[in-house]
Amino acid sequence: MEDAGHKSTIRSAAVPAALKRRLYRTVRDLRHPGPALERRRIRDEVARFLGGRDVLRRYEREVRESGLREHLLAKGREHHDAVVATGAGHSLGAIGYTEGVYLYAVVRTARPEAMVETGVANGFSTAFTLLALQANGVGHLHSIDLPREVGRDYEPGTFYEGEGRAGIPPGSEPGWLIPEILKERWTLILGRSQEELPPLLERLGTVDTFMHDSEHSFDCMWFEFNAAWPVLRPGGVLVSDDVNSTEAFARFSVQERRDPVRLARGMALLRK
Repeated sequence: MEDAGHKSTIRSAAVPAALKRRLYRTVRDLRHPGPALERRRIRDEVARFLGGRDVLRRYEREVRESGLREHLLAKGREHHDAVVATGAGHSLGAIGYTEGVYLYAVVRTARPEAMVETGVANGFSTAFTLLALQANGVGHLHSIDLPREVGRDYEPGTFYEGEGRAGIPPGSEPGWLIPEILKERWTLILGRSQEELPPLLERLGTVDTFMHDSEHSFDCMWFEFNAAWPVLRPGGVLVSDDVNSTEAFARFSVQERRDPVRLARGMALLRK
């Protein structure tokens, strides 16, 4: 994929009408102005971090033209039929499309050579990250994941009790919905982050970007933040999902004297 004006490399079903989406959002915002105001504030924070609204709009256009949204919608329907419709209580575990685009924009801006992520599940957010690395033409993502396969029996205590029960379809690997064309810059490590993260960080030595999206307990988040921060290069970025699930991210921000940049109500980043 070229840096600008690239041709679409991921195609799927027809794109829903843009006008219909705009009308829906307009009506929703008129009925619920509070959330709409918060979304605008978050968008402004992201734009400032990137260097302006024009930069954000360019990255939004890149994702739109890539065809990734249509691909993920199709895969989401497959997941619904294979997992959600069974009534087993598992979810896709996906961030919103807007948050995915913001994550893409952050990775495009940070241009990491070495990036580490904990938590993959079906691979929704990972797909946006890998799309950004492909557009950058540089960088590699190392992901750690302890997958929950629907229909498989696990020992009690295998998963954190407060975990959102994101499940992958039977017989699937973590990140199964990621387009194959994006996987050349990706290494997947199976296991708990508490066990796999320290040796990975030691092997890499320095990390440009780190993202937490695994077990959202205070202990796990606190462990990951404090493990990744020392090897994060100056100017590097630490991203976390579910920052409002515990006090870990807020306390870590205070500890390191960094002001968070929000990407969503539950997602934020710190620049070292």
